[in-house]
Amino acid sequence: MKHIENRLENCNINDYIGGNQTSNFYISMLQDKEREFVITYNTNIRPVSYFTGREMELQELRQKIDRKCKAVLVSGMGGIGKTHICRKLFEEYYRKGKDKNGSFSYIGYVEYNGDMGSSLQKCLRYKEQKHPEANLEAAWKELEYLASRGKLLLFVDNVNVSIEKDPGLERLKKIPGAIILTSRRRTFSKEFEPYRIGFLSTEQCKELYKKIQIENDGKKVKKEELSDLEYVINELTARHTITIEFLAHLASTKSWSVKKLREKLEMNGFQLEYMDEEDKLVNIQNSFETLYDLSELTKAEKNILEAFSIFPYIPLSNEVCNWWLLSDAGVKESENILVKLYRKGWLQFDIERESYTLHPVFAQFIYTKCRPRIEEHFGLIKECKLTLKILNNASVAICQFYILFAKNIIQKIKMKEDREQVDFIIALAYLLNYITQYKEAKEWYERSIYIGERILGKEDLYVAIAYNNLAGVYENQGEYEKAEELYETSINIFESVEGEFHLDTANSYNNLASIYMKRGEYKKAENLYEKSLQIRKKVLGEENLTTANSYNNLAGIYMRQGDYQKAEELYERSIYICKKILGEKNLETAIRYNNLGNGYERQKEYKKAEELYKKSLQIREEILGEKHSATATGYNNLGSVYEQQGKYREAEELYEKSLQIREEVLGEFHPDTIISYYNLAGVYQSQGKYKMAFTYYLKLYKIFSCKLGVEHPYAQIIYKNIEIIYSKLKNL
Repeated sequence: MKHIENRLENCNINDYIGGNQTSNFYISMLQDKEREFVITYNTNIRPVSYFTGREMELQELRQKIDRKCKAVLVSGMGGIGKTHICRKLFEEYYRKGKDKNGSFSYIGYVEYNGDMGSSLQKCLRYKEQKHPEANLEAAWKELEYLASRGKLLLFVDNVNVSIEKDPGLERLKKIPGAIILTSRRRTFSKEFEPYRIGFLSTEQCKELYKKIQIENDGKKVKKEELSDLEYVINELTARHTITIEFLAHLASTKSWSVKKLREKLEMNGFQLEYMDEEDKLVNIQNSFETLYDLSELTKAEKNILEAFSIFPYIPLSNEVCNWWLLSDAGVKESENILVKLYRKGWLQFDIERESYTLHPVFAQFIYTKCRPRIEEHFGLIKECKLTLKILNNASVAICQFYILFAKNIIQKIKMKEDREQVDFIIALAYLLNYITQYKEAKEWYERSIYIGERILGKEDLYVAIAYNNLAGVYENQGEYEKAEELYETSINIFESVEGEFHLDTANSYNNLASIYMKRGEYKKAENLYEKSLQIRKKVLGEENLTTANSYNNLAGIYMRQGDYQKAEELYERSIYICKKILGEKNLETAIRYNNLGNGYERQKEYKKAEELYKKSLQIREEILGEKHSATATGYNNLGSVYEQQGKYREAEELYEKSLQIREEVLGEFHPDTIISYYNLAGVYQSQGKYKMAFTYYLKLYKIFSCKLGVEHPYAQIIYKNIEIIYSKLKNL
């Protein structure tokens, strides 16, 4: 991590880049080299893996998209699976684009929230403006520019209002390119070609019903039952694919013949209707409520379904379902409650992924009827919160997958506004901050502060923690003045509630010191690190791991001030404590070896640094394995020492190894991955591999300008390097 800091210190800052004047604001635009194939933040759009009877519809939609139709409207009744058809298409074209085989230069997925403008602003990658009031227009200008290039594919999911009620939709229809909207409206406007989905032929529906019947209980549909089956398919279910699936499962569970199923449907007044001529929205939920009776479920089954009604419509693995849900339901894994709910027709099971989902039709029905309460789902909340925590052996990508589940739990379950909720929100915000989703992290931390101050008081420890963590978000974005202000607020609360000589107060001193260190105010940082150290020594004792951390941090300050002897003494002291408590081969000792190695590297004592980096790396490989982010840091730092000695091939090999792990474990936007991009670009540049260097510098510029803005010093530094490399490429 040190290596990128050294590179950045010696670079110049460029002037402001780009712009476009409109309305009363100066709208600054992204540059072409900043834009990516996926133009929205929604890159992890995944459909269910099963598409029974949908291949013909998918193929027809592909043809419309490939012909660059101006717009396509996917229409149908509620619960028909429109979203997952769009997700399937997005996934296909996304893969084609990544493989350079696609016919589109830009692809995006927008989740409609009732207003096209605000939906676009939330989902689209565009240049944040100096004046927040100009951001909406900036988003539209970005989309219009991308469309003008002639190769735009845009998905807009769940447009639930008429075009007359949303001026943004009027503006959208004028934009060229292939645009797919999902909606339950049969007509929209003449610019949008209607395409109806979800209705198979009678023969296809019969085959689907027979297949499910055989899979469930091995029984075949008798010849004398075919007329009743055709009646059910054509007259009662309107050949609606998902309804046929559900009814086949239901009949099998109840051991109903087709005739019995028909009788039950007619007795309950079950009959799906097409949309009428006035284009009224028709939802199949009411029809299903007549067949699926919650009173027939056990208390445990009802508890499981309540939890699923809160979740997003995303497959959740069988293992995680058991982990999250069984304790609240009061059942054991051996009771196979999830399998029973699947066989009864409530849950959907994805064999390929070994995962369960609850269809939105049932989810809305159950959620409306039951309104899940926190008292019934403490286990779910506890376990979901644990999945948000990034442990030493956890993949960030795995933790990241559960963000949507956590958001839904917070927003949908009847949680009390108490410490538990604040703690849950803080855990979610921490993960968002860790994966560099800073904007969302800020919003959730601010929400935790708002709730905390209102119900717990302004001088509550949870509020102090939220202020401290929010400061960390600003620190990660380089907004040190704002971070300093928030750290000081948290310190004031900790000092007031717990006193000056408390560990929380010491931790806050430590965090504020890091701000001063990054701003080069080393004396201020030194004083606070020293203050934190004295508290930790008094409370925890001399030979404690937290005290050892303070020695480590104080050593770093002395190192930056060039007092290498003091720094070395403190690093050695920190190493001694760690080895005494944990032994030679532990991660804490490995970190100290690494930091002392960094000190020797700064002094250009590369052989000593190399020896310590190797010792640190060996411990990490033995304990964590090669595919771990901490091991990747070891490869990166050893590569740095090789590069400093001019051993570029060895450095390149280690940097590439580090990057491969970081991309896989942390994702491409994580700060450590960004450091790997930078270091690789530098070592390629040193070897004259300018094309490779240009590729990584360009990637870095896109990340920095998107996350921090093009005016941020890091973005400007990278842009300067791009100019240098580009000039060299021109002269080749």
